[in-house]
Amino acid sequence: MESPVDRAGRAEVVTRAALAWGLAATFLAGLARADPVEDFYRDKSISLTIGYAAGGGYDQYARLLARFMGRHVPGKPAIVPQNLPGAGSLNAINTVYNIAAKDGTAMATFGPEVAFEPLRGGDGVKFDTLRFNWIGSMNRQVGLAVASARSGVKTILDARDKVVTVGASGSGSQSNLNPQVYNAFLGTKFKVVVGYPGTKEITLAVERGELDGIAGWSWDSLKLERPAWAGSPDINLVMQVSDQRHREIPEVPNIYDYVSGVEDRTTLELIFGHQLLGRPFMMAPGVPRERVEALRRAFDLTMKDPEFLAQAEGLRLEIDAVGGEAIEAHVRRIFSSPKELIDKAARTIRAASGAGRDQ
Repeated sequence: MESPVDRAGRAEVVTRAALAWGLAATFLAGLARADPVEDFYRDKSISLTIGYAAGGGYDQYARLLARFMGRHVPGKPAIVPQNLPGAGSLNAINTVYNIAAKDGTAMATFGPEVAFEPLRGGDGVKFDTLRFNWIGSMNRQVGLAVASARSGVKTILDARDKVVTVGASGSGSQSNLNPQVYNAFLGTKFKVVVGYPGTKEITLAVERGELDGIAGWSWDSLKLERPAWAGSPDINLVMQVSDQRHREIPEVPNIYDYVSGVEDRTTLELIFGHQLLGRPFMMAPGVPRERVEALRRAFDLTMKDPEFLAQAEGLRLEIDAVGGEAIEAHVRRIFSSPKELIDKAARTIRAASGAGRDQ
């Protein structure tokens, strides 16, 4: 018969075993709940390198994102914007791609066309676009050709019948490139005056009657920089350039309405394919996949954040987001185009960059 002492000893053993199992279960549950991404980003910050000077459109978009996106990243890291202008934002890409940490604590934003420079044999390229970790874009870029009503140019067809003088900020700028491309593919007669410091000065020249318009701009920039032009009887929206018509200006013809040949259309998509990227954000190759995916989710959640959207509206920053996965697929499609068409697009861009007349 079991003695009281034996019964007490056995009870103590059972109690200790139960306690041990309880502690083990608690420990294992804690491990199951642990998030390595959250553990990594807790008490850290993410640098956001902006490829342009403070105050411009890219800077405004990036700083708005920085205020909100960290809230949606596991661990809630601060996102710290820093400007690194130069070489049309090429400096920012080269720096983040080659020098910055590859652990998920460095992002960059830049002019989307720069990401396609490897296709065109551009100078100063020290990156492989196909290896980017795309986080997302805050907006699709919809190109726009604009003319003053006094010029008599209402549609792009009118620019085939008369010389239309437009301004540009430099030989490599979109304001010079786009009208030269229109001339080559649509038979227009845009005459480009190069040498204006920026779109502010170009649009002032249009208002003074010195120029007929600007043929390398974007719809979101018009709303941000010249909101009075939207719907003004003094301004004609001549044509838009995008993979799809913008929902706010569906009545404005698209460049692809005037192009029927498959080769010409594909070449134009190579030239203007960067527009889907709009306001892009990327990380360098080598960042752990789970951190890239966490930042992509955080970006997508930010684009739906009511407070974020309210501030964007107050700043007149259009939000028409594209996710990182969609950008990655788009870039791979563009880069896999036939080599002869890639070469044709590169020749067109080089010829356009060398054209234009200085003031």
